[in-house]
Amino acid sequence: MDLYLIRHAEAKALTENDVMNDEDRPLTDEGEAQARRLGTGFHARGLRLGALLSSPLLRAKQTAEGILNHWPELAPQVQVCEELAPSLKAKRLARCLRDLEVPSAGLVGHMPDLGEFLGWLIGSRKLSVDLAKAGVAKVTCEKVRKGEGTLEWLVTPELVA
Repeated sequence: MDLYLIRHAEAKALTENDVMNDEDRPLTDEGEAQARRLGTGFHARGLRLGALLSSPLLRAKQTAEGILNHWPELAPQVQVCEELAPSLKAKRLARCLRDLEVPSAGLVGHMPDLGEFLGWLIGSRKLSVDLAKAGVAKVTCEKVRKGEGTLEWLVTPELVA
Protein backbone atom coordinates (compact mmCIF):
# COMPACT_ATOMS: atom_id res chain seq x y z
CA MET A 1 0.00 0.00 0.00
CA ASP A 2 1.19 3.49 -0.83
CA LEU A 3 0.56 5.90 2.02
CA TYR A 4 0.67 9.67 1.62
CA LEU A 5 1.07 11.25 5.05
CA ILE A 6 -0.11 14.85 4.76
CA ARG A 7 0.23 17.42 7.49
CA HIS A 8 -2.72 19.80 7.57
CA ALA A 9 -2.23 23.17 5.88
CA GLU A 10 -1.65 26.46 7.72
CA ALA A 11 -4.38 27.17 10.28
CA LYS A 12 -5.45 30.27 12.14
CA ALA A 13 -4.07 30.79 15.62
CA LEU A 14 -6.11 29.90 18.67
CA THR A 15 -8.29 32.89 19.70
CA GLU A 16 -8.06 34.43 16.21
CA ASN A 17 -11.61 35.19 14.99
CA ASP A 18 -12.88 34.17 18.46
CA VAL A 19 -11.88 30.52 18.01
CA MET A 20 -11.49 29.13 21.52
CA ASN A 21 -11.01 25.38 20.89
CA ASP A 22 -8.01 23.94 19.12
CA GLU A 23 -10.30 21.45 17.36
CA ASP A 24 -12.18 24.33 15.69
CA ARG A 25 -9.22 26.19 14.17
CA PRO A 26 -9.91 26.77 10.45
CA LEU A 27 -7.38 27.16 7.69
CA THR A 28 -6.00 30.58 6.86
CA ASP A 29 -6.32 31.90 3.31
CA GLU A 30 -2.77 30.65 2.70
CA GLY A 31 -3.75 27.26 4.16
CA GLU A 32 -6.66 27.01 1.72
CA ALA A 33 -4.27 27.83 -1.13
CA GLN A 34 -1.82 25.17 0.11
CA ALA A 35 -4.60 22.54 0.10
CA ARG A 36 -5.60 23.52 -3.46
CA ARG A 37 -1.97 23.24 -4.59
CA LEU A 38 -1.72 19.79 -3.02
CA GLY A 39 -4.73 18.57 -5.00
CA THR A 40 -3.43 20.08 -8.21
CA GLY A 41 0.07 18.72 -7.59
CA PHE A 42 -1.14 15.20 -6.79
CA HIS A 43 -3.21 15.12 -9.95
CA ALA A 44 -0.45 16.59 -12.14
CA ARG A 45 1.90 13.82 -11.00
CA GLY A 46 -0.67 11.09 -11.64
CA LEU A 47 -1.07 10.19 -7.97
CA ARG A 48 -4.28 8.30 -7.25
CA LEU A 49 -5.83 7.79 -3.85
CA GLY A 50 -8.09 4.86 -3.09
CA ALA A 51 -9.06 6.60 0.15
CA LEU A 52 -8.49 9.95 1.84
CA LEU A 53 -8.66 9.86 5.63
CA SER A 54 -8.74 12.94 7.81
CA SER A 55 -8.35 13.71 11.47
CA PRO A 56 -11.64 14.93 12.94
CA LEU A 57 -10.14 18.38 13.64
CA LEU A 58 -11.46 21.15 11.40
CA ARG A 59 -8.13 22.19 9.87
CA ALA A 60 -7.39 18.61 8.77
CA LYS A 61 -10.87 18.12 7.30
CA GLN A 62 -10.59 21.43 5.44
CA THR A 63 -7.19 20.40 4.07
CA ALA A 64 -8.58 17.08 2.83
CA GLU A 65 -11.62 18.77 1.28
CA GLY A 66 -9.38 21.40 -0.34
CA ILE A 67 -7.26 18.68 -1.90
CA LEU A 68 -10.30 16.97 -3.40
CA ASN A 69 -12.04 20.16 -4.51
CA HIS A 70 -9.39 20.51 -7.17
CA TRP A 71 -9.22 16.87 -8.13
CA PRO A 72 -10.59 16.75 -11.66
CA GLU A 73 -11.80 13.15 -11.75
CA LEU A 74 -13.10 10.36 -9.56
CA ALA A 75 -11.99 11.72 -6.24
CA PRO A 76 -12.46 9.53 -3.18
CA GLN A 77 -14.72 10.77 -0.39
CA VAL A 78 -13.09 12.25 2.69
CA GLN A 79 -13.44 9.80 5.55
CA VAL A 80 -13.08 11.16 9.08
CA CYS A 81 -10.78 8.81 10.98
CA GLU A 82 -10.70 9.12 14.76
CA GLU A 83 -7.36 7.27 14.76
CA LEU A 84 -5.78 10.37 13.12
CA ALA A 85 -6.76 12.69 15.97
CA PRO A 86 -3.87 14.06 18.07
CA SER A 87 -2.26 11.42 20.30
CA LEU A 88 -2.85 8.72 17.69
CA LYS A 89 -1.89 5.14 18.44
CA ALA A 90 0.19 3.65 15.63
CA LYS A 91 -1.16 0.10 15.98
CA ARG A 92 -4.79 1.28 15.87
CA LEU A 93 -4.18 3.44 12.82
CA ALA A 94 -2.31 0.60 11.10
CA ARG A 95 -5.23 -1.75 11.75
CA CYS A 96 -7.64 0.81 10.29
CA LEU A 97 -5.46 1.13 7.17
CA ARG A 98 -5.20 -2.63 6.69
CA ASP A 99 -9.01 -2.82 6.79
CA LEU A 100 -9.31 -0.35 3.88
CA GLU A 101 -8.13 -2.81 1.23
CA VAL A 102 -7.09 -0.08 -1.23
CA PRO A 103 -3.75 0.25 -3.05
CA SER A 104 -3.17 3.82 -1.81
CA ALA A 105 -4.44 6.16 0.88
CA GLY A 106 -3.88 9.74 1.93
CA LEU A 107 -3.83 10.52 5.66
CA VAL A 108 -4.34 14.13 6.74
CA GLY A 109 -3.26 14.70 10.30
CA HIS A 110 -1.07 16.56 12.76
CA MET A 111 2.46 16.85 14.07
CA PRO A 112 4.11 15.33 15.95
CA ASP A 113 1.79 12.34 15.48
CA LEU A 114 2.24 11.90 11.72
CA GLY A 115 6.01 12.18 12.07
CA GLU A 116 6.02 9.58 14.83
CA PHE A 117 3.76 7.27 12.80
CA LEU A 118 6.15 7.63 9.88
CA GLY A 119 9.06 6.70 12.16
CA TRP A 120 7.11 3.67 13.43
CA LEU A 121 6.35 2.55 9.87
CA ILE A 122 10.01 2.64 8.88
CA GLY A 123 11.10 0.87 12.04
CA SER A 124 11.75 3.16 14.99
CA ARG A 125 9.60 4.20 17.93
CA LYS A 126 12.08 6.95 18.72
CA LEU A 127 12.27 8.50 15.26
CA SER A 128 10.00 11.40 14.38
CA VAL A 129 10.18 12.96 10.94
CA ASP A 130 9.22 16.62 10.77
CA LEU A 131 6.59 17.45 8.15
CA ALA A 132 6.06 21.08 7.16
CA LYS A 133 2.49 22.38 7.15
CA ALA A 134 0.95 20.92 3.97
CA GLY A 135 4.05 18.75 3.57
CA VAL A 136 3.73 15.19 2.30
CA ALA A 137 5.64 11.96 2.87
CA LYS A 138 5.13 8.89 0.68
CA VAL A 139 5.66 5.57 2.39
CA THR A 140 5.30 2.23 0.64
CA CYS A 141 4.33 -0.74 2.79
CA GLU A 142 4.02 -4.39 1.86
CA LYS A 143 1.95 -4.63 5.05
CA VAL A 144 1.06 -1.69 7.27
CA ARG A 145 3.08 -2.72 10.32
CA LYS A 146 5.99 -1.43 12.35
CA GLY A 147 9.19 -1.53 10.32
CA GLU A 148 7.45 -2.65 7.11
CA GLY A 149 7.49 0.77 5.41
CA THR A 150 9.95 2.39 3.05
CA LEU A 151 10.11 6.16 2.88
CA GLU A 152 9.97 6.96 -0.83
CA TRP A 153 9.98 10.76 -0.60
CA LEU A 154 9.31 13.70 1.68
CA VAL A 155 8.44 17.11 0.26
CA THR A 156 7.45 20.57 1.36
CA PRO A 157 4.23 22.07 -0.06
CA GLU A 158 6.20 24.18 -2.53
CA LEU A 159 7.58 21.05 -4.20
CA VAL A 160 4.22 19.29 -4.51
CA ALA A 161 2.57 21.98 -6.63
